[in-house]
Amino acid sequence: MGLGLDYICYGNKDEIGDFVPIPKEVQDVYNDPAAIKVLATRSGDDLHVIPLGSLRVMDANTIVCASIHMREAHENLRVAAETGAKISTLAVKTGPGGPPQAYQVRCRVKAFVTSGPLFEVMNENLKKRGMEMRGVWILEPLEVLDQFGPNAGKKIA
Repeated sequence: MGLGLDYICYGNKDEIGDFVPIPKEVQDVYNDPAAIKVLATRSGDDLHVIPLGSLRVMDANTIVCASIHMREAHENLRVAAETGAKISTLAVKTGPGGPPQAYQVRCRVKAFVTSGPLFEVMNENLKKRGMEMRGVWILEPLEVLDQFGPNAGKKIA
């Protein structure tokens, strides 16, 4: 991964992923501070969906999010990491300056970071806003879908 991290890796860390690179236009929406970002996890038959402002794309192969006030989502991510269950993210951008955009990225949970450079940078940024985190979840993209307009549901990566 090249992020210089100390992390808890779930499952087989030597497994070669079948991830897909996230297209640049999708990265831009996920990394826009004005975009609305959502995380969806599963607990048994129930879905758990939360807004998640810390969700962002680190590079074309990595999505990260901070565990701040997560309880149920944190546990669901831990279980998904151990079982290989998919989770899903969504970023939506509307407003002046362009047409609305919405993208869904289905992911596999790779690791939970509790120290290292990524943890430090994200924690420092959150502290400036009066928040503290337990760690950073690292997600690997498996599918990218357009979720707006006539292309809604169309797989783009």
